[in-house]
Amino acid sequence: MPVLKFPGGFFWGAATSSHQVEGGQHNDWSEWEKLGTINDGTASGNAADHWNRYAADFDIAKSLGHNAHRFSVEWSRIEPQPGQWDEAALVHYRDVVRALLERGIEPFVTLWHFTNPVWFSVSGGWESPEAPHRFVRYVENVVRALPDVTYWMTLNEPNVYALLSYLIGYWPPEVKQWRRALRVYRTMAEAHRLAYAAIKRANPNASVGIATSAIDYVPARQTSLFDRWMSKCCDRWYNRWFIERTINELDFIGINHYVRQGIRVRSFKQPIMTEPRGDQLTDYGWGICPEAMGKVLQSMWKYRKPLYITENGLADAADRRRGKFIRDELIELHKAISSGVDVRGYLHWSLLDNFEWREGFAMRFGLVAVDVKTLERTVRESARWFSGVCRHNQLDV
Repeated sequence: MPVLKFPGGFFWGAATSSHQVEGGQHNDWSEWEKLGTINDGTASGNAADHWNRYAADFDIAKSLGHNAHRFSVEWSRIEPQPGQWDEAALVHYRDVVRALLERGIEPFVTLWHFTNPVWFSVSGGWESPEAPHRFVRYVENVVRALPDVTYWMTLNEPNVYALLSYLIGYWPPEVKQWRRALRVYRTMAEAHRLAYAAIKRANPNASVGIATSAIDYVPARQTSLFDRWMSKCCDRWYNRWFIERTINELDFIGINHYVRQGIRVRSFKQPIMTEPRGDQLTDYGWGICPEAMGKVLQSMWKYRKPLYITENGLADAADRRRGKFIRDELIELHKAISSGVDVRGYLHWSLLDNFEWREGFAMRFGLVAVDVKTLERTVRESARWFSGVCRHNQLDV
């Protein structure tokens, strides 16, 4: 049986985000949920109660051979009012970092993962010219409180946020204006640049990047000049715009990769339609297309920054496809490494079943199943298989 060995020191693990797993949040999302906006009729509520169960959850991660874990700290907990700091929240996250390190798991900390304090939102949110300075004030306090963290991500998927919250209007604040979306995109780029400098001042040895969504865009019809042109435009705006404006302030690029999308140009009224690409569809309706992983990695390597897969996974409640999905994605990842691409880690999305934003609890991404009512954890078979890869730093194919 062929064996694919990964580089020494490779990071293996999974990821979570505060709003999706902690429970008990009070931010712009929790307020928006009260309007009955969630598709399955739920609200985040207690989520997976990870705020109280993090130590036990990290015991599970350790038992599965993980040596890295990505999580986010919740801005609304830490700064519930402008300039007011909740020391108990900072102590909690310090305990979270300590719990990971005691288990031999490297923390990758995300400072912003889609949610905003209510006071920040009502004062203009990411459209406000003051937003970068407000964000940096928060970042400085967090970095001082967590001196043992080496790997930082300032922002999670600013491209997704600009698209879904300000262009399509599917997420709060439900804006549908391209000018406002572009303003948010630019403001977040400035926030990253300032935050990068602040983190480096506090810890010159820190490694700072972002986690960006990377979609493999392809023309739906190879014969269509319009489809080919528009797929390149989507790649430029969605995959590259933010990175190219912050490249000097990136020590690494975190890649959240899930799908390949076919781009079809229809009409001036509805110019673009995306079509899933892949042999099978996930519970979410996303296509499974492993070769897209290799294409995205090769494409992002043009910036010559170390790469980490900071999210990659699928909604698969029955756990019928997850094991093969991970195997096939890792084969493509290994091909990229063998060709010279500097990939240093793979963090699966997600460690736990969680609150999947507007889709609620219906979409199950976890290596570990979570019963929404009892919060009981059950390790899925795919997670047990993946643990062998993590422990041995190799894939048997």
